[in-house]
Amino acid sequence: MNQKERSQLVAECRILSELNHPNIVQYVHHAHIPERHMLFLYMEYCDGGDLSHIIKTYRNSNEYLPEGIIWNIFTQILMALYRCHYGVNSPLITNIYQDLEYPTITDQTRVIIHRDIKPDNIFLANGNFKLGDFGLAKSLNTEMEFASTCVGTPYYMSPEVLLDKPYSPLCDIWSLGCVIYELCALHPPFQAKTHLQLQQRIQEGRYPSIPGHYSNALRRVIDSCIQVDLQQRGSTFEILQDLHFKIQMKDLQLKNYEINLKKFEGELMSKEQELIKARSSLNEELNYQRALIEQEMEEIRINYQNEFQYVVEKEVKLRMKQIQQGQSPTRPKSSQQYYNSAASDVSMGTSPSPMKLMKGPRDRENESPGRAGLNRRPLQLINDDVASKKYTKPSANNAFSVPINKTLLTKNAKLFEKARLYDDQDGLPSPFLRRFNNDWV
Repeated sequence: MNQKERSQLVAECRILSELNHPNIVQYVHHAHIPERHMLFLYMEYCDGGDLSHIIKTYRNSNEYLPEGIIWNIFTQILMALYRCHYGVNSPLITNIYQDLEYPTITDQTRVIIHRDIKPDNIFLANGNFKLGDFGLAKSLNTEMEFASTCVGTPYYMSPEVLLDKPYSPLCDIWSLGCVIYELCALHPPFQAKTHLQLQQRIQEGRYPSIPGHYSNALRRVIDSCIQVDLQQRGSTFEILQDLHFKIQMKDLQLKNYEINLKKFEGELMSKEQELIKARSSLNEELNYQRALIEQEMEEIRINYQNEFQYVVEKEVKLRMKQIQQGQSPTRPKSSQQYYNSAASDVSMGTSPSPMKLMKGPRDRENESPGRAGLNRRPLQLINDDVASKKYTKPSANNAFSVPINKTLLTKNAKLFEKARLYDDQDGLPSPFLRRFNNDWV
């Protein structure tokens, strides 16, 4: 591999790395081993096999592929070629009855011609058909390019490529038309026993029609692809204007939306599980912190309890030591003592309490008359008072006179020996004597 071929190979690897399309086998990585002069390409793995295996399966079972599957394959490969020929993805279909807008090619280096479309290079992965093998082997050894193409059976080669004339992306349209024809008839459109005869038939562009159970629309589209005249051969953009392809593209869009929706739902469920785990983790952390705080509080309580117990034991030992030494322990003032002391401090310098100014009957003996103008005087003992008087029988002039009864007098004198009775200034006997009036009789 010379420097020019190496540079071309690096450029094609760069182009492949930019071909990000659901209907193109994804390029992953390449590794170059200089000492072995080898280049390793890492591409997307397609577990569904290739299109040649599907054709062989139907041929062996003597059955034809359903037309719906053929339209589906046709549409997906056309969308892949649209990405290769115009450098952009095919437009989204909003209205199947509106024409597509022609794409603007801003960078010619992004235009890729496959040059080797055949059933062996169309793969199946996850329900999608993907175009692969973009002819890097031809770039590796240009001297073997013609040999590898011509030694094999060039069933899908366009006339301009076969005659080594300048070619354009339309050569891929010819090859795709031949592949779709083989899906319908289960054999290539051009067959011959020799290479020269095959080359002649390809240049003439004559081939038998597809089986009659397929629609005229499918037959017409295949015929528009396999046209020797480049002016009559349709481009990728022109073929996709057909209503059948628009319907298929719209259906593929809806399926992609469904796939993306399911993927998004899966991501949401995954996020939900992560949130549930995070919440569980936060709850565990919260419970751990709560337990840690409770443990710290318990330790603080125990420390305070131990400290209080230590202080009490220390005080008890001190008191016991004082008692053993014969000293009276100094007691702290009680709350009542503190109160009395404080009360005495407050009362200093103030007037005496009203209670101290109150006086009894003895204290009021020599005082002036009271508020009611009454003057109470202490009486002598009743026996002395009675003994000093002589009572006579009551008369009309003296209602309070009673006959003297010495026995009763002595009895009453002993009964009220220590009592002091008072007369009011109104001259009436004291209430203490009124109840004893009957005893004086």
